[in-house]
Amino acid sequence: MSELWLEYRDRLAGGWKCISYEIYDGASPDAKVVSRPQGTNPMGRSYLSRHGYLAAHLATPDRMRASDTGMPWAKRSDAEIAHVARGLSMYCGYMELFKDEKGLFWKTKVEIASDPTRVGGFQTRRVELSEENGHAIKIVRPVDPILLDVSERDLSS
Repeated sequence: MSELWLEYRDRLAGGWKCISYEIYDGASPDAKVVSRPQGTNPMGRSYLSRHGYLAAHLATPDRMRASDTGMPWAKRSDAEIAHVARGLSMYCGYMELFKDEKGLFWKTKVEIASDPTRVGGFQTRRVELSEENGHAIKIVRPVDPILLDVSERDLSS
């Protein structure tokens, strides 16, 4: 465990609720929102253990309503499962915290993910910490570019 993690652990460790998830067309102050992959009111949680283990989950709310057929989830149709799965983004693994001239960032070695191409790789995020109205705020931004199929639905939902 790095000394940098120990320095920030008390501010980062714990459970966090996602209140916004937006993709911008750049990092400049005048960048425009090009996508809201999980809609305007995303369901999302992340948990950082005191030992640096990260679990992050994002979901599109309208995809989390399965039909109430009484049938076990594992026996549902591929179409129903795919509908829910396309609205999920999850990964977990141990992370390391770093600091450079731009600020804090972490690098997570992915152990499990909803996207199998992430497993074994790294997810790197810039992190900003602040407080607003007595609530801790954590802004997390991907370091590596994300390729998206942007649609009008992304911006209006």
